[in-house]
Amino acid sequence: MENYLIGRETLGKFIDQLIAQKYVNQFPDSLKELREENIKKLDNQVSEAIFSSLDDDQLDEISAMFDREENDPTAFQIFFKNADVNLEQIITDTMTKFSQEFLGGENA
Repeated sequence: MENYLIGRETLGKFIDQLIAQKYVNQFPDSLKELREENIKKLDNQVSEAIFSSLDDDQLDEISAMFDREENDPTAFQIFFKNADVNLEQIITDTMTKFSQEFLGGENA
């Protein structure tokens, strides 16, 4: 099972909107594959943006949380707050950049 920093449903809705915007009246034959591929691509970009904002000590700390199989969302919220990481801004910026790339820039 995949781990998503943003809910899979939220990613799916975002990708669905981009696909509908890009392919107004002509959906590609492999729509399901296109959707899944882009959900994973966006999730990877969000993860990369978030983790690249952490320093080495913070990466060690969050790795330890994953190793302990921490599953309390509040613990992660506290971690990112203490790390002074603005998740909402990183996610928004990443989604904006992704949509510009997906749509070809001027249509984003």
